Amino acid sequence: MTIQRMTAIKMNISDIVNGQWVKKEGFEPSFVVTSSGEEISRTRFLGTVVGKFVAEDGNFASITIDDSTDTIRAKTFKTAKPIDTVEIGDVIDMIGKIREYNAEIYMIPEIVKKIIDPNLELLHRLEINKRSKKPKNQRTGQSIIEEKIEDRDILRKNIISFMSTNDDGVTYGSVIENISAPEKDVESIINDLLAEGICYEPTPGKIKKI
Repeated sequence: MTIQRMTAIKMNISDIVNGQWVKKEGFEPSFVVTSSGEEISRTRFLGTVVGKFVAEDGNFASITIDDSTDTIRAKTFKTAKPIDTVEIGDVIDMIGKIREYNAEIYMIPEIVKKIIDPNLELLHRLEINKRSKKPKNQRTGQSIIEEKIEDRDILRKNIISFMSTNDDGVTYGSVIENISAPEKDVESIINDLLAEGICYEPTPGKIKKI
Protein backbone atom coordinates (compact mmCIF):
# COMPACT_ATOMS: atom_id res chain seq x y z
CA MET A 1 0.00 0.00 0.00
CA THR A 2 1.18 3.55 -0.73
CA ILE A 3 2.11 5.65 2.30
CA GLN A 4 1.27 9.28 1.58
CA ARG A 5 3.25 12.17 3.06
CA MET A 6 0.96 14.22 5.25
CA THR A 7 0.49 17.90 4.38
CA ALA A 8 2.05 20.42 6.77
CA ILE A 9 -0.84 22.60 7.99
CA LYS A 10 -0.17 26.18 9.05
CA MET A 11 -1.22 26.51 12.69
CA ASN A 12 -0.80 28.56 15.83
CA ILE A 13 1.37 26.82 18.40
CA SER A 14 -1.48 26.99 20.94
CA ASP A 15 -3.65 24.85 18.64
CA ILE A 16 -1.01 22.12 18.73
CA VAL A 17 0.10 22.07 22.37
CA ASN A 18 -3.48 22.34 23.65
CA GLY A 19 -4.80 19.62 21.35
CA GLN A 20 -5.64 16.03 22.20
CA TRP A 21 -2.85 13.58 21.33
CA VAL A 22 -3.95 10.41 19.51
CA LYS A 23 -1.37 7.61 19.36
CA LYS A 24 -1.55 5.29 16.35
CA GLU A 25 0.33 2.07 15.69
CA GLY A 26 2.28 0.79 12.71
CA PHE A 27 2.70 3.01 9.66
CA GLU A 28 -0.35 5.13 10.44
CA PRO A 29 0.82 8.54 11.74
CA SER A 30 -0.17 9.70 15.21
CA PHE A 31 -1.79 13.13 15.37
CA VAL A 32 -3.19 15.96 17.46
CA VAL A 33 -6.92 16.68 17.40
CA THR A 34 -7.39 20.44 17.70
CA SER A 35 -10.32 22.17 19.37
CA SER A 36 -11.93 22.53 15.92
CA GLY A 37 -11.66 18.79 15.26
CA GLU A 38 -8.74 18.85 12.81
CA GLU A 39 -6.30 15.93 12.85
CA ILE A 40 -2.78 17.33 12.49
CA SER A 41 0.38 15.21 12.24
CA ARG A 42 2.60 17.71 10.39
CA THR A 43 2.47 21.43 10.90
CA ARG A 44 4.08 24.70 9.90
CA PHE A 45 4.41 27.81 12.01
CA LEU A 46 6.37 31.02 12.46
CA GLY A 47 7.82 32.01 15.81
CA THR A 48 10.73 33.48 17.73
CA VAL A 49 13.44 31.26 19.21
CA VAL A 50 13.45 31.95 22.96
CA GLY A 51 15.62 29.06 24.13
CA LYS A 52 18.30 26.73 22.76
CA PHE A 53 20.23 23.71 24.02
CA VAL A 54 22.84 21.57 22.27
CA ALA A 55 24.45 18.57 23.97
CA GLU A 56 28.25 18.54 24.04
CA ASP A 57 28.41 15.40 21.91
CA GLY A 58 25.96 16.86 19.38
CA ASN A 59 23.59 13.91 19.69
CA PHE A 60 20.70 16.00 21.01
CA ALA A 61 19.53 19.56 20.51
CA SER A 62 16.37 21.52 21.19
CA ILE A 63 14.99 24.99 20.70
CA THR A 64 11.93 26.63 22.23
CA ILE A 65 9.74 28.65 19.87
CA ASP A 66 7.20 31.32 20.87
CA ASP A 67 4.61 32.59 18.36
CA SER A 68 2.76 34.78 20.94
CA THR A 69 -0.03 32.19 21.32
CA ASP A 70 2.12 29.63 23.20
CA THR A 71 5.52 27.92 23.15
CA ILE A 72 6.70 24.55 21.88
CA ARG A 73 10.01 22.72 21.79
CA ALA A 74 11.60 21.33 18.65
CA LYS A 75 13.99 18.43 19.28
CA THR A 76 16.61 16.64 17.21
CA PHE A 77 18.28 13.34 18.02
CA LYS A 78 21.70 12.05 16.87
CA THR A 79 22.27 15.39 15.15
CA ALA A 80 21.74 19.10 15.82
CA LYS A 81 20.56 19.76 12.26
CA PRO A 82 18.44 21.52 11.07
CA ILE A 83 18.35 23.77 14.19
CA ASP A 84 22.11 24.09 14.66
CA THR A 85 22.32 27.42 12.81
CA VAL A 86 19.48 29.23 14.58
CA GLU A 87 20.02 31.37 17.66
CA ILE A 88 17.89 32.90 20.40
CA GLY A 89 16.05 35.90 18.98
CA ASP A 90 15.79 34.51 15.44
CA VAL A 91 12.35 34.43 13.83
CA ILE A 92 11.95 31.12 12.02
CA ASP A 93 9.57 29.34 9.68
CA MET A 94 9.43 25.67 10.70
CA ILE A 95 7.89 22.58 9.11
CA GLY A 96 7.93 19.38 11.10
CA LYS A 97 6.21 16.33 12.53
CA ILE A 98 4.30 16.44 15.80
CA ARG A 99 5.38 14.03 18.51
CA GLU A 100 4.53 13.39 22.18
CA TYR A 101 6.55 12.06 25.10
CA ASN A 102 5.80 12.20 28.83
CA ALA A 103 2.72 14.38 28.19
CA GLU A 104 4.80 16.94 26.25
CA ILE A 105 3.80 17.66 22.67
CA TYR A 106 6.87 18.70 20.69
CA MET A 107 8.21 18.94 17.13
CA ILE A 108 10.67 16.95 15.06
CA PRO A 109 11.87 19.70 12.67
CA GLU A 110 12.21 18.89 8.98
CA ILE A 111 12.75 22.35 7.47
CA VAL A 112 13.82 25.49 9.35
CA LYS A 113 14.24 28.87 7.66
CA LYS A 114 15.17 32.20 9.24
CA ILE A 115 12.67 34.96 8.51
CA ILE A 116 13.92 38.50 7.89
CA ASP A 117 10.95 40.09 6.13
CA PRO A 118 8.31 41.01 8.78
CA ASN A 119 5.66 40.94 6.05
CA LEU A 120 5.99 37.15 5.96
CA GLU A 121 4.99 37.00 9.63
CA LEU A 122 1.93 39.11 8.92
CA LEU A 123 1.00 36.99 5.90
CA HIS A 124 1.35 33.80 7.96
CA ARG A 125 -1.01 35.12 10.66
CA LEU A 126 -3.54 36.29 8.08
CA GLU A 127 -3.57 32.85 6.44
CA ILE A 128 -4.15 31.15 9.80
CA ASN A 129 -6.92 33.59 10.74
CA LYS A 130 -8.60 33.06 7.37
CA ARG A 131 -8.72 29.26 7.67
CA SER A 132 -9.73 29.34 11.33
CA LYS A 133 -12.74 31.62 10.87
CA LYS A 134 -15.88 29.71 11.77
CA PRO A 135 -19.08 29.87 9.69
CA LYS A 136 -22.29 30.90 11.43
CA ASN A 137 -23.42 27.35 12.11
CA GLN A 138 -19.99 26.03 13.06
CA ARG A 139 -20.11 22.71 14.91
CA THR A 140 -18.06 22.15 18.03
CA GLY A 141 -14.84 20.17 17.91
CA GLN A 142 -16.46 17.40 19.97
CA SER A 143 -19.39 17.03 17.55
CA ILE A 144 -16.97 16.82 14.62
CA ILE A 145 -14.97 14.09 16.36
CA GLU A 146 -18.15 12.14 17.19
CA GLU A 147 -19.33 12.39 13.58
CA LYS A 148 -15.95 11.17 12.30
CA ILE A 149 -16.12 8.18 14.63
CA GLU A 150 -19.64 7.35 13.41
CA ASP A 151 -18.60 7.67 9.75
CA ARG A 152 -15.58 5.45 10.41
CA ASP A 153 -17.80 2.76 11.99
CA ILE A 154 -20.07 2.77 8.93
CA LEU A 155 -17.08 2.57 6.58
CA ARG A 156 -15.64 -0.30 8.62
CA LYS A 157 -18.89 -2.28 8.31
CA ASN A 158 -19.00 -1.64 4.55
CA ILE A 159 -15.44 -2.92 4.09
CA ILE A 160 -16.11 -6.06 6.13
CA SER A 161 -19.30 -6.66 4.16
CA PHE A 162 -17.45 -6.32 0.85
CA MET A 163 -14.73 -8.73 1.97
CA SER A 164 -17.45 -11.28 2.73
CA THR A 165 -18.63 -11.29 -0.90
CA ASN A 166 -15.77 -13.55 -2.00
CA ASP A 167 -14.70 -16.65 -0.09
CA ASP A 168 -11.27 -16.51 -1.75
CA GLY A 169 -10.63 -12.96 -0.58
CA VAL A 170 -10.54 -9.62 -2.36
CA THR A 171 -7.71 -7.43 -3.61
CA TYR A 172 -6.84 -4.07 -2.07
CA GLY A 173 -7.56 -2.46 -5.40
CA SER A 174 -11.09 -3.88 -5.57
CA VAL A 175 -11.86 -2.66 -2.04
CA ILE A 176 -10.69 0.87 -2.86
CA GLU A 177 -12.56 0.78 -6.19
CA ASN A 178 -15.87 -0.39 -4.71
CA ILE A 179 -15.92 1.50 -1.41
CA SER A 180 -16.91 5.16 -1.68
CA ALA A 181 -14.35 6.71 0.64
CA PRO A 182 -10.89 8.32 0.49
CA GLU A 183 -8.16 5.76 -0.12
CA LYS A 184 -6.27 6.73 3.05
CA ASP A 185 -9.39 6.06 5.18
CA VAL A 186 -9.93 2.66 3.55
CA GLU A 187 -6.28 1.70 4.06
CA SER A 188 -6.41 2.84 7.69
CA ILE A 189 -9.40 0.61 8.45
CA ILE A 190 -7.89 -2.36 6.60
CA ASN A 191 -4.77 -1.97 8.75
CA ASP A 192 -6.98 -2.00 11.86
CA LEU A 193 -8.82 -5.14 10.70
CA LEU A 194 -5.52 -6.91 10.01
CA ALA A 195 -4.19 -5.93 13.43
CA GLU A 196 -7.38 -7.12 15.14
CA GLY A 197 -7.27 -10.48 13.35
CA ILE A 198 -10.60 -9.94 11.60
CA CYS A 199 -8.93 -10.48 8.25
CA TYR A 200 -5.56 -11.61 6.91
CA GLU A 201 -3.47 -11.56 3.74
CA PRO A 202 -3.51 -15.01 2.07
CA THR A 203 -1.28 -13.58 -0.67
CA PRO A 204 0.40 -10.18 -1.10
CA GLY A 205 -2.12 -7.54 -2.14
CA LYS A 206 -5.12 -9.66 -1.17
CA ILE A 207 -7.19 -9.71 2.02
CA LYS A 208 -9.63 -12.30 3.30
CA LYS A 209 -12.10 -12.21 6.16
CA ILE A 210 -11.55 -14.85 8.82
